[in-house]
Amino acid sequence: MDKIVVYGGQFNPIHSAHEMIISEVNAQIKPDYFYIVPSYISPLKKVENPINVKHRIKMVELVIENLGFGTIYLDEIERKGESFTFDTMKTIDKKHPNAKLFFVIGTDQYLQLNKWYRIEELKSFVTFIVVNRGQEKTIVDDSILNVNIPNMEISSTEIRKRRQSHQTIHMWVPLNIEKYILEENLYG
Repeated sequence: MDKIVVYGGQFNPIHSAHEMIISEVNAQIKPDYFYIVPSYISPLKKVENPINVKHRIKMVELVIENLGFGTIYLDEIERKGESFTFDTMKTIDKKHPNAKLFFVIGTDQYLQLNKWYRIEELKSFVTFIVVNRGQEKTIVDDSILNVNIPNMEISSTEIRKRRQSHQTIHMWVPLNIEKYILEENLYG
């Protein structure tokens, strides 16, 4: 039975903590497929002044290049509109009918799961991997696996703010992402 890990997000921009999460989850789960899914519009996150989606796609591709594994999955971008994890996971389930499906979230999203679209149905065929950044917080639930990673106080919001105020983003994002952001003059 194939194991498929799916990690979705705005990735606006994808950063060093995202890269660490992908690397650690991959090392612990050892999936056959690791899909990284940039969302079109997240129902639970509002972003001001969004950049062209082609830039978010390119930055995810650069991180995949760094890691040497992973596949960008553009289902939500192509579908447009609000991105619901349920719809994406149903599509992946149809594509890989006998696979064990995992979906990566942070503790912040875990605490909002009750707001997710068709969450009970989603839990019936997906195991959530909750990434605990720097916390030993253990969540007990049959539909949850815990993965602990070192705490990295890095957020896409903070990176965008740093760019707007002309502060460095060096080490906040992988070097090839920093180069891309500067060359394309993103978030400035």
